[in-house]
Amino acid sequence: MRRIKIRLLLLVLGSTLAAPLPVVAQPDDATPVDAMRCWRRVDRNAVFVGERLEMTVTCSVVETDAARTLPDQAALEPETIDVAPFEVLGGEHPEDIRTGPFRFFQYHYTLRIISETDFGNDIEIPALGLTYRIERRLDGNPALVGRELTYLLPAEPIRVLALVPDAIEDIRDLPSATFDQVQARTFRANLLTLLAALVGVVAFGAVALGAARVVRERKGGATQVDKRLSLPLIAHRALGELTQVQRATAERGWSGESAGRALAALRVAGSVAVSGTVVQATVDAGAPAREGQLRLRHGFLRPQTAVISSGLTSAALTQRFEQTRTRRARAADTELIHDLGRAISVFTTARYARDGVLATDELTRALDTGITRLKTLRWQSAAPVRYARQLFVAVGDWWAQVWTR
Repeated sequence: MRRIKIRLLLLVLGSTLAAPLPVVAQPDDATPVDAMRCWRRVDRNAVFVGERLEMTVTCSVVETDAARTLPDQAALEPETIDVAPFEVLGGEHPEDIRTGPFRFFQYHYTLRIISETDFGNDIEIPALGLTYRIERRLDGNPALVGRELTYLLPAEPIRVLALVPDAIEDIRDLPSATFDQVQARTFRANLLTLLAALVGVVAFGAVALGAARVVRERKGGATQVDKRLSLPLIAHRALGELTQVQRATAERGWSGESAGRALAALRVAGSVAVSGTVVQATVDAGAPAREGQLRLRHGFLRPQTAVISSGLTSAALTQRFEQTRTRRARAADTELIHDLGRAISVFTTARYARDGVLATDELTRALDTGITRLKTLRWQSAAPVRYARQLFVAVGDWWAQVWTR
């Protein structure tokens, strides 16, 4: 009697494991679904002998906390799948996709048929028998695996036409999109959407700035403010002026005019060296520069012409340097200021001398020294270099104070 009860219990358990798999565990809302479903798709229904054929097999299985389907996917691997008389040339298995209680997996194959006796016939891609089991968990008990079940994927007929002509180079029909292709297209679409949104924000900002400027101009409250020129740009223009004077004096000798041009460039360079004020004004492109001024054309999208000048003297240059120098000022800075101040003094004497006598050798040496110092000043005046040097000085002063303590 006891053996009969055990057999009845095993029979009830086996029938339970083979029952349809519900998506939801509640009895009222339970909907019976197939534990496993598969679809096969080919990119064409007629091929030439030797022509490649794309086949995709997609399956969905149910996976929940209460039960899940365990398919045997080894039979779908490109190395093991049996589709004779078709030949498997290659295949791939994209990443699985999970949505709700379902897991989708897919295999993509490249097939062809080589036959000399099947022209004009229908050849079937054979049916696929896929085995699976159902694993259930009942009231927190260990998982119970049911008996082996089989899902039969029907055969797919393919028409064999003739030998492949020499002109055949591509596939006539569009192939089906696989999981990895869908994910790649989704990523590309998201990226393009992000770029479009970024471009739209930039365009909206440009329109907003333009509208604000138009409103200000209509209200009459707009004021023209000249943008301050960068110190490296000013130093570069002063260096260019000294270079032009050097070429001119090498050909025609020194004159009061050439000495005045060099003096104007050196005064501007001295202001840059001590981060002083360089007088600048925007003028018309055809407006001539007066004595002591340097013309400077700047800007790419909206080029403008400016004149720059400085009234700095040799004594004022030295005084400003002494006021702004720090305890850790480099000897090279002191030497640069000294050479520029001496050159300014030499050219001031030559330009405003009453007797009109020019010491050409001394002027040539002062000009060469000024050109050499301006080449160094051009990169030292750049904002990153100036900030780095200021930081170095500040750190040095702090360390000196800490070390003294």
